[in-house]
Amino acid sequence: MKKLFFVIFPVMFLAAMVSSCDEKTDSAEKFSTLSVEVNKAIVETAGVNFVKVVKRMRVLETGDVITNLGNIMFSSSAKGFLFSKDSKLFSTLETVAAATKGEKKLNDVFDAMVSSKGLSEDPQSIKEFWDQNKGTYTWNAGIKDWDIVLGGTSFIIKFPSSDVATSNDATLTIYNYTGKIINFIPDPDYTGDLPLTLSADLKKGSKTLITFLFGATYNTEGTPTALASDLTIENYKFEVDLTNDSKTASINYKFLEGDIVVMDLGASGTGLFTEANVDANTTTRTETNTYISGYNYVWNAAIQQWMEVPIYSTYTDTWEETDFEEIINSSSAHFQLYTVALRGDVNIKGLVDELKKIDDDHDANTISDKVREDRYAARINEFMNLRLVNVPTNEIMAKAEAYVIKEIDYYGESYSMDFRLTFKDGSPIDLETYTNTGFRNFVNEINGLIDDINVDIDSNIEHISY
Repeated sequence: MKKLFFVIFPVMFLAAMVSSCDEKTDSAEKFSTLSVEVNKAIVETAGVNFVKVVKRMRVLETGDVITNLGNIMFSSSAKGFLFSKDSKLFSTLETVAAATKGEKKLNDVFDAMVSSKGLSEDPQSIKEFWDQNKGTYTWNAGIKDWDIVLGGTSFIIKFPSSDVATSNDATLTIYNYTGKIINFIPDPDYTGDLPLTLSADLKKGSKTLITFLFGATYNTEGTPTALASDLTIENYKFEVDLTNDSKTASINYKFLEGDIVVMDLGASGTGLFTEANVDANTTTRTETNTYISGYNYVWNAAIQQWMEVPIYSTYTDTWEETDFEEIINSSSAHFQLYTVALRGDVNIKGLVDELKKIDDDHDANTISDKVREDRYAARINEFMNLRLVNVPTNEIMAKAEAYVIKEIDYYGESYSMDFRLTFKDGSPIDLETYTNTGFRNFVNEINGLIDDINVDIDSNIEHISY
């Protein structure tokens, strides 16, 4: 079973890193007529452009405004403000500020937008807190605290945009909150209402730096059945969309610069995602092992020496093992970076059922290691479809396939499975070579970004070696 896990995990990882409902079907895709070198250059350009957009984000004024708000709100002398530093909204804003400075990854922003982390630091009832404390909060530099006027329909927070600003020239407005109390929610430390809608915007003077829109629906257990969250930071936008019911689930992340899609990644799965089905397909396993816990010393009169006699003890490991193929039967996914996309789908249940048969034959010693690996690769290629696509032309640059590697060492022959890309002419190249060779410009761009970050935050991050 352990061997099966190490085979199926990279397959699921590849599929989960890479078909969305609106993408073109395989029947519409065709192999690219471009050379391997040209296709590689297209992928390299996408990577270089991504690094450049991250660099451009680092000079946004939004990061400094959020940082100053954080310094004011959470300074020890500011006693009048009611929000916790670790609350959901402000932890998201802090993540945004860190991402614009290069201190966190763009994926961290997506995580902050959808994660339940921080709910336990929010008031035990957001709606009650909202109704009791909505109003205008104005920073008073003289007393280093907030002047508060309760009332209205929103939280309006006025503050200086930097530590050298002489007036409250920035305004954070939080509005349109609605919530719903659900008896059971994912975070046991939070017992209040879950947000259905929330909006916010951050302005410096009349210029809007940030807009945030959130909407969600939940099932009776507090798990989102649908969630949409849009976060716009000046000329950049993050979008998160999630759907979930007992049979299908999907999540999609998108990052845009203006109207240009920089990154688009998502995954969907079909199966039966109920607690009863998980319980029905989960088995408690145990394994008892023996180890030497010490030694006794016994006198041997024949040789006139003390003999070391090991003391054997046992320990038992207990764990739960879930037949995940009975929970999620199939999955599809995509990962797009500018004009290049990795798209894939896998029939998980069909594949795992076949791999289990192969394992049973191998355990019964009816097939060799080589035959097992050959059959693994054949079944993976039968049940998985993974391709590298040029998005504008919808042409396949290469297809991924599993293959068997033969190695010879001191102990003899051994066989293992890996993945490679196959091009139109049938020529293969392993994934590591394709992604690690010929990307000097991409690596140089990344190292240039590292240099900038080291200067800005006085760090010593090492270059990526090529």
